[in-house]
Amino acid sequence: MISQLNQRERIFVIVGGLALILTLLYYAIVAPYRSALERFDRQIVTRSGQLQEVKSLQKRYLELQQQMAQVESLLGKGQNFSALTFIENLVGQTAGRENLLSMRPQVPELRNEFTVDSVEIKLEKLTIKQVLELLSGIEAAPTPMQVKNLYLKQRFDDQSLLDATMTITALRRTT
Repeated sequence: MISQLNQRERIFVIVGGLALILTLLYYAIVAPYRSALERFDRQIVTRSGQLQEVKSLQKRYLELQQQMAQVESLLGKGQNFSALTFIENLVGQTAGRENLLSMRPQVPELRNEFTVDSVEIKLEKLTIKQVLELLSGIEAAPTPMQVKNLYLKQRFDDQSLLDATMTITALRRTT
């Protein structure tokens, strides 16, 4: 069949065949290879972002685990701890018992193997220094304690003094 074509027609057929073969090779091999490379590059970017997220989560998990270990060690030390007594003594040392208006224990909350004791206290005629000492003493307690609510109000008769209302929670292991 090719033998019946003249020289010029043979060249066109050969060039057309080569163009067809090259086009098929491009669309069958090169184009899929390039799209696969682009897809893999996008996956690398995505996966490296996910890896960074996992590393940050791991770091946060280790920090929380360390905090839990500290809380567990504090809970182990304060088995006979009474939040009410501790707060009353702390107020007596920092602000004076005469400034304590009321102490109202709340109903303890049970959470799994822990009990959360809450105490609401009202104090009057405190200086900023006394408030800060009180908060520092709560933070340095032998068991995990936290100030849940704190409301400070300037006194109308002496602007340098404050009235304080706060709710303090203490965590203890349920026995």
